[in-house]
Amino acid sequence: MDNPVDELEPTIEEYQMIWENTNDAIFILRNDGAVIQANPALTDILGWRLEEVKGYERPPFFMDDFTLENHQSHLDVLRRGESIANFETQRKHKNGTIIEVLASYRAINKDHVLAVAMYKDITGEKSTKHKLGIAESCYRTLVEYSPDAILVQNDDQLSFANPAAVKLLGAESLHQIIGKTISDFIEPNHAHDKGHFMEIFYDLEKVKTKPMIEKLVRFDGTKIWVEIIAIPVKHGGEMVIQAIIRDVTVRKYYEEQLKYMATYDPMTGVVNRNSFIMALDQVIEQENESAETFAVLYIDLDKFKHINDSLGHGVGDELLIEFANRLGRNIRDLDVVGRVGGDEFLILFRDIEKGKVEMIVKRMLANFNEPYMIEGNEIHSTSSIGIAMYPVDGNDSSKLINKADQALYRAKEKRNHFEFYSE
Repeated sequence: MDNPVDELEPTIEEYQMIWENTNDAIFILRNDGAVIQANPALTDILGWRLEEVKGYERPPFFMDDFTLENHQSHLDVLRRGESIANFETQRKHKNGTIIEVLASYRAINKDHVLAVAMYKDITGEKSTKHKLGIAESCYRTLVEYSPDAILVQNDDQLSFANPAAVKLLGAESLHQIIGKTISDFIEPNHAHDKGHFMEIFYDLEKVKTKPMIEKLVRFDGTKIWVEIIAIPVKHGGEMVIQAIIRDVTVRKYYEEQLKYMATYDPMTGVVNRNSFIMALDQVIEQENESAETFAVLYIDLDKFKHINDSLGHGVGDELLIEFANRLGRNIRDLDVVGRVGGDEFLILFRDIEKGKVEMIVKRMLANFNEPYMIEGNEIHSTSSIGIAMYPVDGNDSSKLINKADQALYRAKEKRNHFEFYSE
């Protein structure tokens, strides 16, 4: 059966809607542990606005006894690529009250992004648990009404499933689940991964606090991504396995989108400035050993502001997208296109001589002169290009980009023109 999840991946707009409306606080940590982005729920839960916590290596919502050293030890775990999942802790509200949270940190380690963190406010649940006590009846009530799917497996058979598990697996009733095994629901196309999962799942020596990410097949044939935490529990004198399962299908796609947004310009699809500089630095390091030459091009659209102001930002944005597409059609697979911002772009031409660069740039300018048809408007927009050559114009990314920018400034004096950097 076709999988609607695979066919209908969320759009950027849908991810943005999730980001702005989820009840859980989601924020992005920089490599040094500082918060660099957060959704509105962070303010809803902890009272702090993004600008009040942004950039601090030790965010102000940490408890006083949670030292910078404690924070760094968590960061070291994330830097090793190990996620920290579903642990209960306390955080300080801006007004001084203590908030109980269920915290998870997903290691990213991509460019300047270290991790994505999620805080779920469980203050109410903790308060309820404290009032009711740790009685078996209370535990069963919490299990029955838990939003997470909870399964108990005993002697290779499922013996319990809460209502959330029945719903998650797409069963019509509990009877469809009892007697099966958790492995019956694991995606069968990954036989090796399935075997590895079961080996870990049946290891009763330790609690699997680190979630296992698996793809489950529901009774109706649809497939979903889930996090599974397997906990060995002694019940009636024997060990059983309690599995806590959470549907993370949307979050998984959202995390992939966050990785994408950390690397690429979301409007045009080309790499962003930071990623371009990283690629340029890598090439410089390689070329220092091979003594090859390459070119950095700094490009912008002539009179873009006039087009943007007269025809509207929608037309302006579409022009940038079409322009980026033309740039992509004029480069080789080994070259890199990046967007600096606004109407400014960078190109890295690898392993190329100056004469070849000039020939390609002339062809590019001719291509850029062809009109654009956008929302019924025939738009004529030329471009100017500044060029710096490695190593004659510089041997590091900053110098090469700066000199290509200087060459662009001279090219724009004539418009629809290109200039190589010269003293």
